[in-house]
Amino acid sequence: MWRFERLGSRLVAVLCASLWVACSASRQHAPREYAQARDSASSAALTNQALSRPQVGEKVPVVPPLRPARPPVAGPLAASAAAAGQAVIDASESLDSKLQERIDKAITECANAARSDVMYKYFQGRRPTHEDCDEEIGRDSRGEPITRAMQLGVEQHQAALKCAEEKLQKLKPGGFSLSPRYRYDPKTEQAVHIPREAVKELLSQGRGVELRGTLEPDIVIHGGKPHQVQAVYDYKFPCVNTDRWVPWRKYPVGHPYAGRSQEWLYRQALKVDPLQVQPHLGVNR
Repeated sequence: MWRFERLGSRLVAVLCASLWVACSASRQHAPREYAQARDSASSAALTNQALSRPQVGEKVPVVPPLRPARPPVAGPLAASAAAAGQAVIDASESLDSKLQERIDKAITECANAARSDVMYKYFQGRRPTHEDCDEEIGRDSRGEPITRAMQLGVEQHQAALKCAEEKLQKLKPGGFSLSPRYRYDPKTEQAVHIPREAVKELLSQGRGVELRGTLEPDIVIHGGKPHQVQAVYDYKFPCVNTDRWVPWRKYPVGHPYAGRSQEWLYRQALKVDPLQVQPHLGVNR
């Protein structure tokens, strides 16, 4: 099974390599829109950096330089998926309620621990201020600012997912996936799971543009295979104001689902109600 360490390396690399962030922080401030978005944390993974700026608290995607995309496979999604070794989403199998409670508790504990550890690392027990969150620590490949809040979000996701993997291996071994990838076809209202090997191959070949518009929730609980979806969890790590739920992310102009919320798209594609997980608040049901 794919190990979380690879995910951790990918997330950290975005700050010190792929986005060539200066690891020594400056004291400049992020643009106004990012200051306002500091509490709109989301972990939606948009694989093409050219599509959207990540919001505060979400994972920052790492995509190699893109080459021209190959033409899409013709025909219905299910047929195309079968030919590519992919499987259409089937959410017919429900999750045992008692097991779901244990999973909720475990995933919440990971969110709390991640926030506590990361915030102590940078602030030694005090709460970050708006100024702390807006602090610019570098620039991405398009010259746009990366703030301290973004860095904190990445590191908290990294810690929470590592913790979740360890707990879920005991609670539901073989029945969960971290950051699986799905492709949704709004015309047929069907989605397919894209095998990790296929995603890795596209990225290694510089064809990340072909993953444009795909979904990557943080945690999917399933019946043994990623297309047998039973529950979907997404971590949210606001930099400040942690006593209230942050809104689901809305996809920006230029994205295939511009104007739609992450919650709506997860529900449409994965056939279950997605669940937010936030430090101190737990699972939002």
